[in-house]
Parts: sequence; structure tokens; C-alpha cells
Amino acid sequence: MKTVSTLPSSTRSAHVDPSWIDIYGHMNMAYYVKLFDDLGHDILAEYGLGEAYTRRFGFGLFTVKATIAYVREVTAGAPLTVSLSIDKADDKRLWTSLEMRHSEHGYIAATMDQLAVNVSLATRRATAFPAELNEILRQYR
Repeated sequence: MKTVSTLPSSTRSAHVDPSWIDIYGHMNMAYYVKLFDDLGHDILAEYGLGEAYTRRFGFGLFTVKATIAYVREVTAGAPLTVSLSIDKADDKRLWTSLEMRHSEHGYIAATMDQLAVNVSLATRRATAFPAELNEILRQYR
């Protein structure tokens, strides 16, 4: 996973819930995406792009492209760590890389590269990040 940030990559942890296991005995592909999404939102809050951002400005990050690589399976109860790095940003878009690792064994279980657009919830159209967020995101340009 590439990192161009001067900030450390942020992480969150979880365990594979048994209800996420499919007929093949491993975590179903949809739960990889859900975990990336849920934990990614938590991490983005550290950059000022979380729920407080949406409530304050009425904007949200809408995913327009996600590329997921399922590298190695995980099973029920497995401890996982998800990390997120901001790769690039411009006035309306944010490119991130996420990585899911098995916490005990250290292997990469999955990766996701994501492109999100800043959207006004009032107009449902892409809009520029507010000035104060531009200051934070400027280092990724």
C-alpha cells in the first residue's frame, strides 16, 4: 500500500463475526467491503471528514470507484486490522488506499483503492471541499 502522507496511516481493529461466514467457511466478500467502509469512515473522521463534517457542512464523500483485491481468506473470529492512507486529493475528490491484515499472522487479507467525490447533500452534486478542509488536504495534492 502506497503512502504519500506526512501523517501516519490510521488503523482500526475488528474480529470476523461468525455471521459473516459463507457456505465456503470464510468471510463473504460483501463483508470485506462493509468492514472497509465502516472502519474507513471512522478513520476519515481523524482527517476531519467524518460524521461531524457531514453534520456541519452538509457534505459527504460518495464513492465513485472502488477496486478490491481479495488476497487471502479469513475465518470466523479472526482478528483484523484495517488501515487507511490518503493517496491524493484535489478540490472535490479524494483517493484512498485501505489494507486489511490478519492481526495475529500479519498477512494481508484484502486491499481496496477508492475514489470518493465530495457531494453536497442538498444539491446531490459534486462540490469543492470547504476552505478549512482544503488546508488539511493540500499536502496530498
